[in-house]
Amino acid sequence: MKQRLLLILVLTVIVMACNKDKFTTEPIVTVKSISPGMVNNGDVITLKSKYTDDEGDLDSVYVVYKWYNGTTIVRNDTFRYDFGMLNLPSKLREADMNVVFEYNTNNNPDLVPLPGVSLRDTSATFGLVLIDKAKHRSNYAESEKIRLKKP
Repeated sequence: MKQRLLLILVLTVIVMACNKDKFTTEPIVTVKSISPGMVNNGDVITLKSKYTDDEGDLDSVYVVYKWYNGTTIVRNDTFRYDFGMLNLPSKLREADMNVVFEYNTNNNPDLVPLPGVSLRDTSATFGLVLIDKAKHRSNYAESEKIRLKKP
């Protein structure tokens, strides 16, 4: 009898753990990929990611970019990317999103230009932080390094 009760208790705990809600009040973001791997003047950079947010009330995307000289960060800055530019329906609790911007040009007025330009070839990473309308901040998720070619 005790073994059955213990077995039922263990199975109940396992089932409850498996059904844990993956949505939280604070947004959660993961970076899936970045392309292209080598960026020239005027290229479009696409940062593919995924997010979850319990209320589905995301407001802003902050892009953090870091330029490197070897392993040393030589520039670290952030710019705001309006969530409305992603053309996602409102109230989504979970979605894939592509943050798209241009390197060193403004040829396409629908895209955000990446602020600043490296004066030499360098590598870079791009990270994301999401903010919802209640000002909850997500985790920080960062891409792999890509190569930025000088103009």
